[in-house]
Amino acid sequence: MKAELSVADLEDDLLELVRRREVFDVLADEPLEKPELAAALEVSPATTHRILTSFRKKDWITRTDNGYALTPVGERMGTTVDAYQSAVTETRRLAPLYELLSGTTLPVPADVDWFADATVTAVGPHDPYRPLNRFIDLLGETDSLRGCDTTSVAPTYVDDVHERILEGMSVEIVFEPPVIDRLATAYDDRTAEAFERENLRLWARDDLPFGLALFDDRVGVGGYDPDVGILSVFVDTDDPDAYAWGERVFEAYRDEADRVV
Repeated sequence: MKAELSVADLEDDLLELVRRREVFDVLADEPLEKPELAAALEVSPATTHRILTSFRKKDWITRTDNGYALTPVGERMGTTVDAYQSAVTETRRLAPLYELLSGTTLPVPADVDWFADATVTAVGPHDPYRPLNRFIDLLGETDSLRGCDTTSVAPTYVDDVHERILEGMSVEIVFEPPVIDRLATAYDDRTAEAFERENLRLWARDDLPFGLALFDDRVGVGGYDPDVGILSVFVDTDDPDAYAWGERVFEAYRDEADRVV
């Protein structure tokens, strides 16, 4: 039985796993001789020799008649580093959602794992309206809309929601009071027409933490740029647990809001 690894040994293993992740991918299919491995990795013979020496010392590879192959431990290490890379990639991808959900005490706790397969749409350097366009695309595919919103001053947003309301789409939204005031003044002709429709219900409530949209079968969470008020990120998913969470959050805010229309 091998002696227990020291902290330094474990740190060395972690660094090697990350630095040499491609080795596990290359050797996963078949054993390779040293020149073949060097060519596959696009490294020098000297670097290949150092990799092989280190991996053999760690018992991650073994010499076979057909070349160097992963040991059972090496196969497991390769799986582990792939999982680590996936976890890091996923955490970075969902970073905007972490920031949105951690910025306030929610009436219903959220599990970020529910958004593992979510579509994350953020502003781009040449396309500041990507999140808004994602929302509008989803709006065109739904027969109902419920949610909360902290900002809705973009004309495109107002026009598309107004059009869907006139078509009979059921809309239930909780806004912050200044948003309703702006809608009533800046878009008075459209809001007056929409306010007369029975399929529109609005509530007012202070201090909403983020935008929340419940479509027929998807839930979306949106964050806004505080300086210019445009939608800066929109994260949406059809996960049923996420959708149920969104419904409960909406109902909690709605129940504490004042009915406007």
